Amino acid sequence: MTTYTKDQIIAELRKIHQFVRQTVSDMPEANLFAGTAENWSPADYLKHLIIANKPFAKGLLMPREQMESLFGKSETGSMTYEELVAIYQKLIAEGLRAELAPSITPVSYRMPEGVTDVKTYLLETWDDANRRIETALEGWSEADLDVYKIPHPAIGVITVREMLYFTMYHNGLHGDDIARGA
Repeated sequence: MTTYTKDQIIAELRKIHQFVRQTVSDMPEANLFAGTAENWSPADYLKHLIIANKPFAKGLLMPREQMESLFGKSETGSMTYEELVAIYQKLIAEGLRAELAPSITPVSYRMPEGVTDVKTYLLETWDDANRRIETALEGWSEADLDVYKIPHPAIGVITVREMLYFTMYHNGLHGDDIARGA
């Protein structure tokens, strides 16, 4: 069972970020937007990741006292990476789908008016979302990652470290989905 340090988490998030970025950068436009009613396009998966990552980055900047008053503090610390992934995979096996939460689906993604190069815009937004998470983590100690809690829309209230584990897994999972569309 694995407990990743903050630095290990940041390194893994960077690796996944660059993998997704390079995959999308190298992808022909036709592939980027090729999806079906049953399967999202690579662009749709990227929109979904952006929608999932940006609020987490914002949440990491919330004052600790406010986090505690809203979500409580962990008395037991964080689960391991494998334990968190097993919970999420169980929810998926039981029928959890992003489509059940319209706010995190690509159709809810709002492109600003005047964007003519969607691929570049999505890549810049992806870079920004990842940069925000990393920058927000600068103010977090190892101990605080296991004490303060934050809500996950499907799993419930979990520690910040557990949310980071989820983000690693989720970004990697959909990074692979994006790569399959290349």
